[in-house]
Amino acid sequence: MHKELGVFSFDTGFPVDHGKLRRELGNDVEIFGGPEVAMLVGGTPAEVYERTKSILQSGVMQGGRFILREANNLPPCVPEANLSAMYQCCLDHGNYE
Repeated sequence: MHKELGVFSFDTGFPVDHGKLRRELGNDVEIFGGPEVAMLVGGTPAEVYERTKSILQSGVMQGGRFILREANNLPPCVPEANLSAMYQCCLDHGNYE
């Protein structure tokens, strides 16, 4: 259906199964997504790292065209340590093969 509608990119915005989304949309659709805002605001750096890792290893990166970002809008109250954890996880696990 996304081809009929002319969808070329998809911003998750809410908690989703990123791997399932990739399988359903295919490799030609760019997907934006990442840890949920509530996780970034209230989680620990370790929890943010693990959530980011689970997203990156879900299959969403298959074929490329994935942009890691917060799952909606980033509020100013997000602890810097949580953003650093998301960034570090991307460096550690976000390479395309």
